[in-house]
Amino acid sequence: MKKTFSILMLLFLFLSTCFGQVETTELSKKSVQRKLLTEYFLCVCISEAFKDIHINEHDISQTVYFDILRYKPEAFQEIKEYARAFVETIEPSPLVDLKYKKAILLECIEKYNSKEVGKFIKRMDKYLLTD
Repeated sequence: MKKTFSILMLLFLFLSTCFGQVETTELSKKSVQRKLLTEYFLCVCISEAFKDIHINEHDISQTVYFDILRYKPEAFQEIKEYARAFVETIEPSPLVDLKYKKAILLECIEKYNSKEVGKFIKRMDKYLLTD
């Protein structure tokens, strides 16, 4: 339970920082939408990696992103599939001292910051809704 609480607190701090930087009038900008969709990827990556503790039962972040992002549902589905596939590639540590655990948050954050995810997010522009 303590582990779950710690993970949720880290996620909350990260998301509150991100949302504090975006004003409502900026939300229509493509660059802001891409940034938020990239953050959504990180959110999904973490929740997919920790399915066994049911983060989504305690956290509404994915719903908030879904509400503020201006993409068709297909974009969200592709992000989920992409994140799920990535999470499946995370290998356990080969070190006995680390009890062969996975560096899930580290890996998800590195992927979030990667050029590969940036390119993937740009491909989601085809699902961007216009006024």
